[in-house]
Amino acid sequence: MMATLFAVFSFSFVLAIGAVASPGPVSTAIVSQAPQRGWQVGPLVATGHSLMEFLLVVLLTLGLGAGLASDGIQTGIAFLGGILLLWMGGMILWQLVRGKVHLPRAVEQSKPLSSGQFVGIGVFATLSNPFWYAWWVMVGAGYLTGYLSKAEGVALVIAFYLGHIAADYAWDTLLSAVVGGGRRWMTDGVYRTLLLACGVFFVYLGGTFLVHGMRAL
Repeated sequence: MMATLFAVFSFSFVLAIGAVASPGPVSTAIVSQAPQRGWQVGPLVATGHSLMEFLLVVLLTLGLGAGLASDGIQTGIAFLGGILLLWMGGMILWQLVRGKVHLPRAVEQSKPLSSGQFVGIGVFATLSNPFWYAWWVMVGAGYLTGYLSKAEGVALVIAFYLGHIAADYAWDTLLSAVVGGGRRWMTDGVYRTLLLACGVFFVYLGGTFLVHGMRAL
């Protein structure tokens, strides 16, 4: 059982890295504030983000239990999730080919914020990102459906959630430390390599989702 939970946690962590590392409202908020507060900005913003994800996972889980896990809905989720993952991976790879991917740089702000305000930024930055909703409904829900069909479903869902937010905390803390500390070991080359691996992984997962959906027809 523990091995299974760890496998789900690890898979969720890897799956989330691509979405977390891609530029968006949360990373923009971190980059804008890290010069004043340093590495602490990342985990504070991630806390607000993870609270919203907890609520969404609960709502999705309740929805799945109420009928979202029907065969037709599962097939639809598989197709939509596959298309979204292929689009995500394709866009990452296309931006890399065009040379449009760069590590976010610091933008100085005059007045540092409190810890509570940083958590609030994480909440509002998350809610303002339509891609976040799409990812959980089209991709996350597909995995939640599969986990809830098993005897240990709730434990698997918790492991998936914890793996996902672990990636949020890890990347957000790293980004704020790099920007706030002015470190140079996270270069554009390292950042592009990370996103290249994520892009390929997303394309693979997207293809897997579509194959699953076609087999269910």
